[in-house]
Amino acid sequence: MRTGGRSSERQWSWTQTATGGYPRKRRPPPSTSSTMITNQRSGGKVTDPSITPDEETLLIDALSSMHPGAKRNSLRRMITHGRVRVDGVRAEHPRQRVAAGSTVVVLSREDGDRPAKPKPGLPEPRVLYSDSEVIVVDKPHGLLSVATDRGEIDTMFDRAAKWAWDNGRSRAILVHRLDRETSGCLILARSPETRDMLQEQFKRRSVERIYHAVVHGRPEEESGTETARIQETKDMRVRLVVEGRRAGREAITHWEVDEEGVTHTLIRIKIDTGRRAQIRLHMASLGCPVAGDTRHGWGKASVNRLCLHASALSFDHPNGERMTVQSDIPRALRAELKR
Repeated sequence: MRTGGRSSERQWSWTQTATGGYPRKRRPPPSTSSTMITNQRSGGKVTDPSITPDEETLLIDALSSMHPGAKRNSLRRMITHGRVRVDGVRAEHPRQRVAAGSTVVVLSREDGDRPAKPKPGLPEPRVLYSDSEVIVVDKPHGLLSVATDRGEIDTMFDRAAKWAWDNGRSRAILVHRLDRETSGCLILARSPETRDMLQEQFKRRSVERIYHAVVHGRPEEESGTETARIQETKDMRVRLVVEGRRAGREAITHWEVDEEGVTHTLIRIKIDTGRRAQIRLHMASLGCPVAGDTRHGWGKASVNRLCLHASALSFDHPNGERMTVQSDIPRALRAELKR
């Protein structure tokens, strides 16, 4: 479903957005026996949850068995925050192999919440804003926000974590994500408390996220709202749901024409929800797919990238002030618009 109408003035007041979490395919859980053990490091009889696999498995899969309802990124954070021990040794990687009979222990936040050693030799990120509470970086296209189960060693999180350590000996904790192909504003927190506060804002949809996209053609209207629901299939793909059906999840995308080219249009977008591939799917359903979208659109762009950029973020800072951080539209998108 969509709504739209021609307008010579921009009269919108955009104040809400959210991120969504997306399940990944998971391996069958390893055969395990779960126990509770004593944590002597704390100086008292404090019990920490543990698990002992009956067969060799990956650490991330062992943690999934302990926390079947948890998202994989939450489990990875347990590792990067120093909370996971394998036979008493701090775990460093989600795909670390755990031998049969080994004991995997998850420490409390208080015992394990310490920064991991930053990885050397990573490119320095472009920092748009930084203070004692938050860091906002300009993520380049083609770079993952955070490592997957494949264990990539160069991600936006890794670069920001090293920068935070080199510039204040503090942590950098990812608050949300951008797709690999999307560039632009990405928030990280310097403490778990700030992360929790910011993520709560995303849940309440009080964080405003603005994107710019170069699309093929031109919409018939000057502005509109796309509300087609989005469903994730069993093979982990996403698709729009036929109008009238209640399958899938709510997805709301507001858009307006920002600038016109000869064959392309620059669209300003605000999302109320953050479903995977939401903007690409909704623009494609509008008949104006994002340039460079090889999955939902018309193939590669001349600039050899997806022409989608997270250009602004507005959120409530822990100090109580509302703040906005902006990232300039990349020259590659301008070049594609002028084709």
